[in-house]
Amino acid sequence: MKRMLLSLALAALVCGVAALELWYVGSCADRYTERIQRTDALLQSGALADAQAQCRALERDWEHDAANMHALLLHDSADAIGGSIAKMRVHLEHNRPDLYFAESADAKKGLASLKGSEYPLFENIL
Repeated sequence: MKRMLLSLALAALVCGVAALELWYVGSCADRYTERIQRTDALLQSGALADAQAQCRALERDWEHDAANMHALLLHDSADAIGGSIAKMRVHLEHNRPDLYFAESADAKKGLASLKGSEYPLFENIL
Protein backbone atom coordinates (compact mmCIF):
# COMPACT_ATOMS: atom_id res chain seq x y z
CA MET A 1 0.00 0.00 0.00
CA LYS A 2 2.88 2.36 0.78
CA ARG A 3 4.37 1.75 -2.66
CA MET A 4 1.09 2.63 -4.31
CA LEU A 5 0.80 5.85 -2.32
CA LEU A 6 4.41 6.72 -3.12
CA SER A 7 3.88 6.09 -6.83
CA LEU A 8 0.71 8.20 -6.79
CA ALA A 9 2.58 10.99 -5.03
CA LEU A 10 5.38 10.83 -7.61
CA ALA A 11 2.86 10.83 -10.48
CA ALA A 12 1.16 13.88 -8.96
CA LEU A 13 4.55 15.59 -8.63
CA VAL A 14 5.43 14.86 -12.26
CA CYS A 15 2.04 16.15 -13.45
CA GLY A 16 2.43 19.28 -11.34
CA VAL A 17 5.90 20.03 -12.69
CA ALA A 18 4.70 19.42 -16.25
CA ALA A 19 1.78 21.82 -15.71
CA LEU A 20 4.19 24.41 -14.28
CA GLU A 21 6.45 24.07 -17.32
CA LEU A 22 3.47 24.40 -19.66
CA TRP A 23 2.35 27.55 -17.85
CA TYR A 24 5.86 29.07 -17.83
CA VAL A 25 6.58 28.45 -21.51
CA GLY A 26 3.09 29.58 -22.54
CA SER A 27 3.22 32.77 -20.51
CA CYS A 28 6.71 33.63 -21.80
CA ALA A 29 5.63 33.04 -25.40
CA ASP A 30 2.53 35.19 -24.93
CA ARG A 31 4.49 37.95 -23.21
CA TYR A 32 7.13 38.12 -25.95
CA THR A 33 4.55 37.96 -28.72
CA GLU A 34 2.75 40.91 -27.14
CA ARG A 35 5.99 42.86 -26.83
CA ILE A 36 6.86 42.21 -30.48
CA GLN A 37 3.40 43.38 -31.50
CA ARG A 38 3.89 46.58 -29.47
CA THR A 39 7.23 47.15 -31.21
CA ASP A 40 5.51 46.56 -34.57
CA ALA A 41 2.88 49.15 -33.66
CA LEU A 42 5.53 51.67 -32.64
CA LEU A 43 7.32 51.23 -35.96
CA GLN A 44 4.08 51.51 -37.92
CA SER A 45 3.24 54.75 -36.12
CA GLY A 46 6.63 56.22 -37.09
CA ALA A 47 8.27 56.12 -33.66
CA LEU A 48 11.52 54.56 -34.86
CA ALA A 49 13.60 55.54 -31.81
CA ASP A 50 11.01 54.10 -29.41
CA ALA A 51 10.78 50.91 -31.49
CA GLN A 52 14.57 50.57 -31.41
CA ALA A 53 14.66 51.00 -27.64
CA GLN A 54 11.82 48.51 -27.20
CA CYS A 55 13.58 45.99 -29.44
CA ARG A 56 16.89 46.34 -27.55
CA ALA A 57 15.06 45.71 -24.27
CA LEU A 58 13.24 42.77 -25.87
CA GLU A 59 16.52 41.21 -26.99
CA ARG A 60 18.16 41.73 -23.57
CA ASP A 61 15.18 40.18 -21.77
CA TRP A 62 15.03 37.24 -24.20
CA GLU A 63 18.70 36.44 -23.56
CA HIS A 64 17.88 36.20 -19.86
CA ASP A 65 14.74 34.09 -20.33
CA ALA A 66 16.36 31.90 -23.00
CA ALA A 67 18.70 30.54 -20.35
CA ASN A 68 15.65 29.27 -18.46
CA MET A 69 14.07 28.00 -21.68
CA HIS A 70 17.19 25.99 -22.52
CA ALA A 71 16.70 24.00 -19.34
CA LEU A 72 13.15 23.11 -20.39
CA LEU A 73 13.16 22.95 -24.19
CA LEU A 74 15.21 22.06 -27.22
CA HIS A 75 17.95 24.63 -27.74
CA ASP A 76 17.25 25.00 -31.46
CA SER A 77 13.79 26.49 -31.06
CA ALA A 78 14.83 29.02 -28.40
CA ASP A 79 17.98 29.93 -30.33
CA ALA A 80 16.02 30.50 -33.55
CA ILE A 81 13.69 32.92 -31.77
CA GLY A 82 16.67 34.72 -30.23
CA GLY A 83 18.25 34.99 -33.66
CA SER A 84 15.09 36.50 -35.12
CA ILE A 85 14.90 39.04 -32.30
CA ALA A 86 18.55 40.00 -32.84
CA LYS A 87 17.93 40.43 -36.58
CA MET A 88 14.87 42.56 -35.79
CA ARG A 89 17.09 44.90 -33.78
CA VAL A 90 19.70 45.10 -36.54
CA HIS A 91 17.06 45.87 -39.17
CA LEU A 92 15.64 48.64 -36.98
CA GLU A 93 19.09 50.12 -36.43
CA HIS A 94 19.65 50.21 -40.20
CA ASN A 95 16.14 51.56 -40.83
CA ARG A 96 14.93 48.60 -42.89
CA PRO A 97 11.29 48.19 -41.81
CA ASP A 98 10.40 45.65 -44.50
CA LEU A 99 13.10 43.25 -43.31
CA TYR A 100 12.18 44.00 -39.69
CA PHE A 101 8.56 42.95 -40.27
CA ALA A 102 9.71 39.72 -41.98
CA GLU A 103 11.82 38.81 -38.94
CA SER A 104 9.03 39.91 -36.62
CA ALA A 105 6.67 37.49 -38.33
CA ASP A 106 9.27 34.70 -38.03
CA ALA A 107 9.76 35.42 -34.32
CA LYS A 108 6.00 35.40 -33.65
CA LYS A 109 5.63 32.16 -35.61
CA GLY A 110 8.49 30.61 -33.62
CA LEU A 111 6.92 31.70 -30.34
CA ALA A 112 3.56 30.21 -31.35
CA SER A 113 5.30 26.98 -32.34
CA LEU A 114 7.21 26.94 -29.06
CA LYS A 115 4.00 27.32 -27.11
CA GLY A 116 2.21 24.69 -29.20
CA SER A 117 5.01 22.18 -28.74
CA GLU A 118 4.35 22.08 -25.00
CA TYR A 119 0.71 21.01 -25.20
CA PRO A 120 0.09 17.37 -24.22
CA LEU A 121 -0.99 16.32 -27.71
CA PHE A 122 -0.37 12.96 -29.34
CA GLU A 123 2.05 14.36 -31.97
CA ASN A 124 4.06 16.14 -29.26
CA ILE A 125 4.45 12.98 -27.20
CA LEU A 126 5.79 10.92 -30.08
